[in-house]
Amino acid sequence: MHPKLRVAATSIAANAGLVTTEVAVAWTTGSLSVLADAFHSGVDLTGSFVALAGIQMALRAADARYAYGYGRYENAAALIQFVLIAIIGIVVIQEAVRRYLFGFQVHVTPLALGVVLATFVFDVALFRYIARRGQALRSSALEADSYHFGTDAVGKVGVLVGVGAAYLGAPIMDLVGAVAIATAFLVAAFLMGRKNLQVLVDASPPKDFLGAVQEAARRVGGVVEVHSLRGRSSGHQVLLDLAVHVSSGTSLEAAHEIAHAVEAAIKERFPGIAEVVVHAEPMHHERRLDETHPT
Repeated sequence: MHPKLRVAATSIAANAGLVTTEVAVAWTTGSLSVLADAFHSGVDLTGSFVALAGIQMALRAADARYAYGYGRYENAAALIQFVLIAIIGIVVIQEAVRRYLFGFQVHVTPLALGVVLATFVFDVALFRYIARRGQALRSSALEADSYHFGTDAVGKVGVLVGVGAAYLGAPIMDLVGAVAIATAFLVAAFLMGRKNLQVLVDASPPKDFLGAVQEAARRVGGVVEVHSLRGRSSGHQVLLDLAVHVSSGTSLEAAHEIAHAVEAAIKERFPGIAEVVVHAEPMHHERRLDETHPT
């Protein structure tokens, strides 16, 4: 099994266990904060399946139908996960308002508090593991999946405060904890959802990165100037195209060799770049693209 798929399968198994445990605690205590966390874990479980499907698609080699590869399936999977997180955040806030207006009861036991604390420790451990593996394997879907456990761990703090206060005789704090969890969901959904959406709509890489790419290309022998540099992302890979000016007397064969040298130099310095298309031009050729796409 591919390492990415192995991590995704671990996430699915962990979320399944969390959902079962938290639903049982929410059922016995009537706690909205615990129920919100169980709901979140349920969405996380769905998201983990989405991540697994996205990774399976992204691992496919480029073909005639997807000439640039399937990498963006990971970004699409991550975006779907964060939409799910946003939905649950809104639903939890609505339920908190409904309970506040129409009344509610919470029955917390020491055992329930202990279970919530144990799931908090479990979430933190899984967040660190999946986030570390996601970065090492350069997987957007796994990084998104790790955020589920991260926001779940943050949400557990609200759960512990809420059910702890309810146990001590302040049940209203259970609603406060639930709203705190929902707020964490919405913030995470916005920040990471925006990141993956930018990839899907072909947003350019950071300007400092493009500047470093231009500098690497300029250092290649035979290159007079570099311009019309464009970039986009697919998963964690970057696709670039640019134009280089060469001396007017350069032969076609020499210009071709210079273009290949530029491609090699850029890929050597930036291993995350999957493809570089270099167009060689005479040194007095117009720089039309720079007028409409300034870097």
